[in-house]
Amino acid sequence: MAAKKKLILILPSTSHPVIRFTLSLFYNAPATFSLFILPALTPEDYTIKIYNQKLFWSNKDFIGGSLVGISCATSNSYEAYKIADRFRKAGSTVIMGGLHPSYFPQEALQHCNSVVIGEAESVWPDLVRDYENKTLRQAYKGEPLADYFSPSYNYFLKINPRILYKTGILLSRGCKYHCDFCVPHSGGLRLIKLDQALSLVKKVRDGVQLPFGLKPTIMFRDDNIFSSPEYAKRLFAGLSPLRLNWTGNSSIDIAFDDEALKAAKASGCKSLFIGFETIYPQKLQKTSTGHMRSTDDYIKAIKKIRSYHIKVTGAFILGFDYYTHKDYLRLMWFLIRSGLYSISLTILTPFPASQLYERLKHENRITTFDWRKYDSLHHVVFRPKHMCALSLSLWFIALRVVGLLASPYFIIMELQVLAEFYLAFYFTSFLKSRLF
Repeated sequence: MAAKKKLILILPSTSHPVIRFTLSLFYNAPATFSLFILPALTPEDYTIKIYNQKLFWSNKDFIGGSLVGISCATSNSYEAYKIADRFRKAGSTVIMGGLHPSYFPQEALQHCNSVVIGEAESVWPDLVRDYENKTLRQAYKGEPLADYFSPSYNYFLKINPRILYKTGILLSRGCKYHCDFCVPHSGGLRLIKLDQALSLVKKVRDGVQLPFGLKPTIMFRDDNIFSSPEYAKRLFAGLSPLRLNWTGNSSIDIAFDDEALKAAKASGCKSLFIGFETIYPQKLQKTSTGHMRSTDDYIKAIKKIRSYHIKVTGAFILGFDYYTHKDYLRLMWFLIRSGLYSISLTILTPFPASQLYERLKHENRITTFDWRKYDSLHHVVFRPKHMCALSLSLWFIALRVVGLLASPYFIIMELQVLAEFYLAFYFTSFLKSRLF
């Protein structure tokens, strides 16, 4: 009996292993929903192993004779290349894909045997066949499929529901907006069939049992669950009888659709992550609706969403060309009075393939092409317009501190940690007094 062929799929982690290990003590990074699509399209005579943001690698992990698929963005491309080099050295065939290899295929080919440019679903069966026939090409150009999920749907129905609970569910690809700092999706906005989405949600609801009768909370991982208001409202209506909780990302325009907010609340929506990005809404397409002219309008929108008992996490980007020191003071004041449940801040980063990258590169303002520094959190990789990079970094630190102090979520977490500490302290003191 012939040995089964091996497929190893890898989503590399980012940052230093020690930092990743420390973070893992508090947060287990979930595998991405999309990581299970390629196994669904792989012949059944393959055994499949998935490494999701693995912290530490040992020599025994790098085996030969396998087909290895590595997907990466810019921020984890350095780690991806190191892993690819070691698998190739061990004698495996390495395929790379994702946003970064798609934009820099020649760079990726220095570390792998073949690159998938674009989305892999349309070319994966051909790639696997060519691998088996030893006719693997250096590059495969994947075309976006309108119905990219249906071929994988039955496979997802067989996945352990606790895995789907951890990964969350991705209902779409793409976004209705085209922000210059985002890497555009080829193929535009595409949504999975509504009956498929609801079946996966039911699978999680029926298969995940939480202690004390708590309802499972579904995480919808879409860039914007409100990209198609019509689809979103039909989804909310389908979720309502399932009696569960859910969270997701949304654009601010949901605040001006009472029908959608009412349906979202009835369907179990507990929180929305909204990318405000800037305190000047008219400067950004995704916030420049007719309702948005200032941060006061932001606050009205936040209050409107909160009136439906839905918490709002607000995301902002630091580093826009029109920001001066005074503007960061305005942002700080807004964060204090915003009423946001939690606050997410990132540093503007010119990711390859974005319009921002092309513009800053043309203006000779990108200061490093060390992809390890493209993390949006710790490094400024371009020259800001009205201040030095160090000043922007200091504003980022100051605003993160203010954002934490203004965040009810952070305060609740701190109180929880204190409560657990004192509970452990007094319990161990009680035991000590009784036993010693």
